[in-house]
Amino acid sequence: MECTQHRRSTLGSNLVLLLLVAFVPIAGWASETVTAAPASETSRFKDWQPPPMPEPTAFAEVNLSDEQVKVLREDWGVEILGLRLTSANNMMDFRFRVLDADKALTLFDHRIKPYVIVDRSQIKLPVPMAAKVGAFRPTNRGKNIKADKNYYMLFGNPDRYVQPGETVTVVIGDFVVEHLQVN
Repeated sequence: MECTQHRRSTLGSNLVLLLLVAFVPIAGWASETVTAAPASETSRFKDWQPPPMPEPTAFAEVNLSDEQVKVLREDWGVEILGLRLTSANNMMDFRFRVLDADKALTLFDHRIKPYVIVDRSQIKLPVPMAAKVGAFRPTNRGKNIKADKNYYMLFGNPDRYVQPGETVTVVIGDFVVEHLQVN
């Protein structure tokens, strides 16, 4: 019994000692005053401005005739923004802007399988399908297609078959854009 009381008193005195050692320096730090930075240091940041933003550039050059552009706008409700290589040239990024959502709905039908035909060899390159995320293209399953928005489709380019400057034909069901240059 005597031993238990001795342990308790020793534990209590050790705890008090620990608290004193821990909080005495903190109390000393709290009493110190914080001084402001010298005026010379703040004046050098006073006139700082962020660097200017670069001018926006087009996604890619589009080599369509005025007639083709007109047909795409009137019949399909889209404007082609371009087709360029991406992912270390292992994919082709096809971008378009929807101008009329009702006319463009067929481009987003998940039952239609889009592909690109390489003009020099007539080889078909489809949209890749990933196990977890599905096809690399938007669909209208959520009824979320809106006018005045940009949309994309990624086509596979295995072994970097298509090179910059070549022409291809984009086929999405009845929607066909012939001789589109890859940038």
